[in-house]
Amino acid sequence: MNPKYLWTLILLLATASVSSQTFQLFAEDFDDDYAGSFLLNSAGPGDSIGNNQWIINDSYTGGFGYPNTPSQLMVESGTIGGAPYSTYLHVHDVEAAPAVINASYDPGSASDHFAEMAYGFCTLGLVDIEFTFFWIGEGSATAYGQVYYSADGGPWTEVGEPLYNEQSLWKYEVITSTDFEDVADLRFGFRWLNNVSGDDPSVSFAIDDIIAVGTYDALASPVDINITFLFPDPVCALSTLVFGWELSAPLCDGTYQVQLSNASGSFASPTDLGVFDIASADTSGAVAVVIPGTTPEGDCYKVRVVRLSPLPYIVGEASVCFEVQDCPNTITTLPPVVTYDTNAVCVNSVIDVPFFSTGVYLPGNVYTAQLSDSTGSFDSPYTIGTFTSSATYDPALGSMPGMVSGIVPVVPPGCSYFIRVVSSAPEVTGSVYGPLCIQECDIETNDITDIYVCISEEIGDTLTITYDTNVFDSIATYCPDNTFCVEILDAMFFNQASLCDLGITVDTESGTIELMIPGYTDLLALGLDAGVWYMRVIASCADPSENSLGTLIHLTIGAPADDPPVLIPEDTLFCEGAVIAATVVPYNPNSVYQFQFGAGTPFTWPFNPILINFAGVTGDVSLKVREINYGCPGPWSDSIVFHVIDVPVVAISGPAKACTGDTVTYSVPYFLSTYYDWSITGGTVVDTANNEISVVWDAEGYYTLTIFALNECGSGTGNKTIHIIPTIPIGDVPDQLICEGQTVNLNANAAGIEGYAWYEYGDTTLVYDDFYFSVTPDSTITYLLV
Repeated sequence: MNPKYLWTLILLLATASVSSQTFQLFAEDFDDDYAGSFLLNSAGPGDSIGNNQWIINDSYTGGFGYPNTPSQLMVESGTIGGAPYSTYLHVHDVEAAPAVINASYDPGSASDHFAEMAYGFCTLGLVDIEFTFFWIGEGSATAYGQVYYSADGGPWTEVGEPLYNEQSLWKYEVITSTDFEDVADLRFGFRWLNNVSGDDPSVSFAIDDIIAVGTYDALASPVDINITFLFPDPVCALSTLVFGWELSAPLCDGTYQVQLSNASGSFASPTDLGVFDIASADTSGAVAVVIPGTTPEGDCYKVRVVRLSPLPYIVGEASVCFEVQDCPNTITTLPPVVTYDTNAVCVNSVIDVPFFSTGVYLPGNVYTAQLSDSTGSFDSPYTIGTFTSSATYDPALGSMPGMVSGIVPVVPPGCSYFIRVVSSAPEVTGSVYGPLCIQECDIETNDITDIYVCISEEIGDTLTITYDTNVFDSIATYCPDNTFCVEILDAMFFNQASLCDLGITVDTESGTIELMIPGYTDLLALGLDAGVWYMRVIASCADPSENSLGTLIHLTIGAPADDPPVLIPEDTLFCEGAVIAATVVPYNPNSVYQFQFGAGTPFTWPFNPILINFAGVTGDVSLKVREINYGCPGPWSDSIVFHVIDVPVVAISGPAKACTGDTVTYSVPYFLSTYYDWSITGGTVVDTANNEISVVWDAEGYYTLTIFALNECGSGTGNKTIHIIPTIPIGDVPDQLICEGQTVNLNANAAGIEGYAWYEYGDTTLVYDDFYFSVTPDSTITYLLV
């Protein structure tokens, strides 16, 4: 058994589990973002013959004897997204194209063609599957449409009405069957058949706004997620816990979160231990998680698995209690690569000290590489370098060694030196490595200064570097024909990678060398690559010969690709709370990739693909990426846009009280790829447009306005009670002509009116609240009576 490792941590917000969840499984409206979800004119259950074939476009105009296709405002009920003339799937006569490509057919050409889903959708663990769509089709008794389904690659089976014909208005169809349940791959298809006849051409079979929904019933058909085993117990903080999981029944592909309880086993505020995927074919497996280093000691921690995305949301059963301990810290000092050299290590050379560490390290912790004195004692150690990090570099967790970089201190030559790494929080003394020899080298490379170079694929860079001789004394001398040149050494094994290819000069004393780094293509031809190298200046003829090698510095070459990477998302339309992957192509494992949401702060992500949690986010979200190769940034990619939708909001906006004769518009917030269906118990609908409806109220009384909204995130139903009161005419109050300072009585009494409100025209301040009032204006004024 090989456990999966959770290699990413994502903060996810959990919600309470519900007993029944209805959500969208498939949606296709054939509009601007259509991505080929249907295969057209396949044989399917038929023969794939004839001129009347399937096509997808937004043509509704006939001609040359072919009728126009009715607009999508002409419906029996409901609303078609993008009406009146949205893109739709329909049959057309290929011989009449391109002049006529709307929903029409040639009765003189016997035809049998099929349009089927290119890929299916999963219904494992679900019940009450509904396949819905709008359709239209006149045809005849021998010219009609049919609907078929296929489960898990099985044969195409007819479903729904025997014949889809004799329909001149767009009609909403709902097909359901228990055969649709618990299927890993459910597909639907539409068939058109017509015999040769002398009929006139008419409207053919046409389809739009396909939606499939299903329900997870946690009471009648629950699926349990159980923890079958876990080890080790006890487990150290910041170490690996392995546990087994098991589903009581198969579910569709999904992303699952591992949660850790508190020390008493409560999940009131669970700790996120990461996410992993379970395929539809899997019902058991194992996962390895890392217990956070901040976890306090305790003897009744528990873990559980929660299905997050896609729906259904399922909270698994908690494991048995296990103990978390605060285990001791250790540091193991590893051999520095520069000690692999055949010569002693030079004073003032760079040195990188690798190490492993275990246990928990606190914020602000400093790892320090120390050098002993010439006798091997650490009573008064020299500091090589420091590295601030609270990370643990534990090989058991798959971690690479940590690294403290620095400079070999100026110490007396000798061969009894030792190196160790220590930490400050907590204070831990690492194991020692040694002994090693240290000497005073005569050549000092580039004033002990590292070099950083950024190049492109064809363009390199040239820098002037220095070298100094006789740094410690004047004993060493150099032959008249001596050359000083640049040697490049591998940073992992200290093998020589290049000698004199990047720079050389003939000299016998201190001077400079032109360091010429070619473009990336030519760099590869030299056997070098982008990355971190050791570099030093060496002499060809030194006396004594041990002074031929100079001190070491780092040479870092960055070479990001000239062309920006491309982000490929697994989807661009999904529900709030989904965890979505986006893959960087091409991906260089030696580079770091920096991402940016909109105008936000750029950040890096260490894995490919990047996993993005959209909890608490809705609307359009843009993301771009660029490569950073050894500190050198490349160009930004084009942004991709995620459309994050939510369960439809069904709070109806609009007045709850109106008068007879009023035309009132009501609405709910609009969501992408959402189907809306309005119904009312009174009034007359004058217009609907997805999330809006306009109603003329023609009779007094109380009426209920209902909206049903459905998208792939779920569905919702909202209601609003509307009180319609009669409109009672008020007799006109005639204009009055008076002199300045004269009082006038205004009267608007009318039977059946319970309240009055007088306002100065253009002002919202109430002047009087009865059917009459007296006023003495000093200038011309207009009053408004409500």
